[in-house]
Amino acid sequence: MREKRADFVAGCLGGRVIAAGGLGNEPSPLGTVESYNPVKRRWEYVAPMPTARCSSALLQTPSMMFVIGGVSQGPSNAVEALCLPETV
Repeated sequence: MREKRADFVAGCLGGRVIAAGGLGNEPSPLGTVESYNPVKRRWEYVAPMPTARCSSALLQTPSMMFVIGGVSQGPSNAVEALCLPETV
């Protein structure tokens, strides 16, 4: 990944590995989302989550990832859906 992160959620969408949120080098939650493109063999940034957080739960469907709750300056009740406009 381009950005060091711990306590993040990960899944697979459209043939890509997705890593979202977590904790970076600073002790604050991340809102960034990265996608591993196996064709290009590299990590790429995609649109960030509106709510930066770590310790989230993940629910995955065939076409979407739902990032649920987590911690962002305290417990979060945010639910965000991630999807990619293209597939590999």
